[in-house]
Amino acid sequence: MKRAILMVRVSSDEQAKGYSLDIQEKSLRDYCNRNNIEIVSVYREDHSAQTFNRPEFKKLLEFVKTAKSKIDYLFFTTWDRFSRNTTDAYEMLRKLNKLNIEVQATEQYIDFAIPENKLLLAMYLSYPHIENERRGIKIFDGVKAAKQAGRWSGKGPYGYKNTRDETNKPIIVPDEKAEIVKKIFTDFSKGKTQVEIRLECKKLGPAISKSQFSRILSNPAYIGKVLVRDKKNDKGYYINGIHMPIISSALFEKIQLLLDGNKKKRNMPKVQTIKEELYLRSHLLCPNCGNNMTGSASKSKTGHKHNYYHCNHCHKIRFRADKAHETILSIISEINFSKNANELYKLMVKKNFQEKRPQRKNSEESVRHEIALYEKRMINLQDDYADRKISLEDYNTSIERYRQKVRALQLETKENEAKQTDYKGFLKSGINLLSNLKNYYVSTDLISRMRLLSSIFPEKLIFEENKSRTLKINEAVRLLLTTDKGFNEKGTTQIFKNLELSPQVELRGIEPLSKHIRQKLSTCLFHYCLSAMNRK
Repeated sequence: MKRAILMVRVSSDEQAKGYSLDIQEKSLRDYCNRNNIEIVSVYREDHSAQTFNRPEFKKLLEFVKTAKSKIDYLFFTTWDRFSRNTTDAYEMLRKLNKLNIEVQATEQYIDFAIPENKLLLAMYLSYPHIENERRGIKIFDGVKAAKQAGRWSGKGPYGYKNTRDETNKPIIVPDEKAEIVKKIFTDFSKGKTQVEIRLECKKLGPAISKSQFSRILSNPAYIGKVLVRDKKNDKGYYINGIHMPIISSALFEKIQLLLDGNKKKRNMPKVQTIKEELYLRSHLLCPNCGNNMTGSASKSKTGHKHNYYHCNHCHKIRFRADKAHETILSIISEINFSKNANELYKLMVKKNFQEKRPQRKNSEESVRHEIALYEKRMINLQDDYADRKISLEDYNTSIERYRQKVRALQLETKENEAKQTDYKGFLKSGINLLSNLKNYYVSTDLISRMRLLSSIFPEKLIFEENKSRTLKINEAVRLLLTTDKGFNEKGTTQIFKNLELSPQVELRGIEPLSKHIRQKLSTCLFHYCLSAMNRK
């Protein structure tokens, strides 16, 4: 009789939505009874499947490694109960396969004897991961909508406390520290030094650090402004918030003029000359000390000029730049996608476009409705001002806020229209680009080449002895390259000859670079291909 271990899992938020460990366990027990499989043990978890660093799963691994009797199966109901991280899932499948344990989802059964079914496995493992990223996008969009309505999101800055208004929506209001904020701005405008002000404020409340002091002086929240970002990493723009200001706009502007000299220096973008012969300077870490490496040219005794990458921190690592460039080119040359990988890429792109189509339609209708609402409000404001129901100052403040919101919504509409690309044309161009990465890498301009490197290798490279090591590569690339391999008996996670991949890249003489960096599924190469084609 075959023997199996059962694993049931829910995360904390899933418990709140009514997911049940008992229902999962009953389903698995019924499956084993129908197939005459003996149940050896059951492991019940209430942790997120983002990683395998879960107490019960660690116990499970320890048990199967030391079990005297053979374990044939590890069962769970669906693949997202096993893992929501594609790379970690493949590595764990290989480990369990080495122990001759077949891993199966009873409600998403896969016959691994059929090679094409490995595409199905890739999809089952990928979509829970993508779902997590989609959830993060929805949260960001929700926060953005709240900010566009003038509401502060997150913990209030120093001098404010978080509470709720009469409609039970979150808002920030000045607290007892607001007077300290006023004192900071007033005293600084009169010429007092930071040290003097901080010492005086210490008598009135908790000590304020240097960095906190600087953040207070430059934070527009104190004049009622809210920062809105359309994307996570953009600079964003400020709109008038609904919370009460602590200081006047005139005082804030005066402080900014006083800070302007230093502020310009801090905000001035770093200008770094990118040299063709040393273009990897921003991509390399020292294999000895882990710091960033730089590069420079030197002349030999014969007068010939040679370029080297070297570490200015430990001064122990130095190697020829041309050798490093040859190795990187050989790694790029190894990125060749098979027929199976191309099929998986097509499925991912098709599903991505299909899922976004109804979302785009609902989003467009919602945006049009909001624009009409704000335009109606602006007309009402004009009527109220004409009837002298509001002052000119209130009218100007409100009308500008509504105009900013309309402009932001109109910009969002244009962006949505731009995203409505025919996926078939995009698919064809994307596959052509991905299938000819080496030619594109060699022929493209230097900026595009560096962007491509950053996209494929989100972590920096460690070059040593004509080989490179890195913490991870782009998950989309890794998934496509490992599709044909599945989890074979050899079980190697290395897919390049000249590049070593490891979740923990250890450097000589220091602690591992990071034992806590988690690998996240990324579609940045997917979007990079689109932007590259648009530039052409």
